Amino acid sequence: MTEFRALETLEEWRACVRLQEMTWGHGFADIVPASVLQVSRKIGGFAGGAFEDGRMIGFVYSLLGRFEGVPSHWSHMLAVEPSARGRGLGRDLKLFQRESVRSDGIRTIFWTFDPLVARNAHLNLNRLGVTVLRYAPNMYGSDTGSPLHGGGETDRFIVRWDLDGPETRRALDEGSRRSARRLRVPLPDPAHLVPRPRGHRVADVGLPGGDEVFVEVPADVESLPPDGSLVRWRETVRDAFLTYLRRGYAVESLVRNPSANRCFYVLRRNG
Repeated sequence: MTEFRALETLEEWRACVRLQEMTWGHGFADIVPASVLQVSRKIGGFAGGAFEDGRMIGFVYSLLGRFEGVPSHWSHMLAVEPSARGRGLGRDLKLFQRESVRSDGIRTIFWTFDPLVARNAHLNLNRLGVTVLRYAPNMYGSDTGSPLHGGGETDRFIVRWDLDGPETRRALDEGSRRSARRLRVPLPDPAHLVPRPRGHRVADVGLPGGDEVFVEVPADVESLPPDGSLVRWRETVRDAFLTYLRRGYAVESLVRNPSANRCFYVLRRNG
């Protein structure tokens, strides 16, 4: 049975550091040390872990501050060890974080995720109900030292989680089976679909319009061949989101066509 609890001891904070190294690599430049985790906790931050048989198999860490003018948490890290992935522990850790932060009177959490990682988009948009605020190109730089980033640019969505908001409640109330059925779709009409990377920038050939548009991302970005595909996908997705968010579109969900194993963001024009 998995136990979720706040990290309170030096041994637990050090276990969190080891899990960071397991996830992002020993050369990762932005490892959060045990001393900072300890101090963050003392001044209102949160570090929570998932434990099995007394061993930490996942953690989530956030800092207390103000963002967009309101007291909030910035969720800086979440990781699950490889042997425990695929069991929904990421969502469980976020829900544990939500309840812990709410008990301190906080109603908003912000964080980032890579728009090219479809499984993270599914978790954040479909299972948690976050709102995408903006697209931040190369937010953490290209020299993080993490094999996970591969020396590439670290583009990120900045998202807001309204802990008691209607989108959050809808996402949390929907069962995973119902959600999965609703998010399986036929292939989008090409007239409303941003073209896949073809050796040119989509900004140069134009983007589709309309009230609803689709932006494709790889179904599994880690499996892309080392032939420059990742860079081309990054440029295409960056151009599309910077343009659509500037035009007032909102990122609604991530959907999938199972037969073709293709994933698409759904964007809808506001107003």
